[in-house]
Amino acid sequence: MPTQIDLLYISAVILLIATFGIVVRRGFSDWLHAYRYQTIILAGVVALIAFVTNIWELYIVSALTLGIKAIIIPKVLFYVTKKLDSPIKLETNPYVSLRISVIFSALLVTMSYFMTLQLPISSDKTIDVFLPVSFSLFFIGLFIIISRRKALNQIVGLLTIENGLFLFAVVITHGFSLVIEIGLMADILVGVIISSILLFRMSRTFDSIDIKNLESLRDD
Repeated sequence: MPTQIDLLYISAVILLIATFGIVVRRGFSDWLHAYRYQTIILAGVVALIAFVTNIWELYIVSALTLGIKAIIIPKVLFYVTKKLDSPIKLETNPYVSLRISVIFSALLVTMSYFMTLQLPISSDKTIDVFLPVSFSLFFIGLFIIISRRKALNQIVGLLTIENGLFLFAVVITHGFSLVIEIGLMADILVGVIISSILLFRMSRTFDSIDIKNLESLRDD
């Protein structure tokens, strides 16, 4: 019978594996499905932290995470981008190859664990397990933004960073007030809608969503 600490470690490993699922994908549909799986696991992690800490508000935060971030946001992105041509949804020529991306992401995870050991934070078992994972999500999301050329992937990278920051806040504070949590998730949803509309306009203007095209908009 696994103990609570076993469950925490197992869920942390599954969350990291789901994040690597985003790194190794090439298509927008695959990225979104991987992000959805990552967020579903994140909602489960929040529910597990609620169980361990006995803070009932975190169960509501877990449900909001599942509903808004794992269901509504992917649906919005699929709906807004469904008219884009299939070829421009594929990351065929990233700045960094997928194989090197996996190796670099593994190094970022190692660096995250090393960094958390240096932080003077009063520790409990949830912080010990999930603080390095939150750093890993943040850095891997940042790496996705830097290493990929498609604007669609930039959005998924931003969402991964947001998941890392969200996990960091939950682990450190054991949750903000519900009003703040709802406000933050509404902000994220609005940001995703605006980003998706801009993406759609970009595809219509350039017949591509390669971020290199944005350089032509520079005022020399």
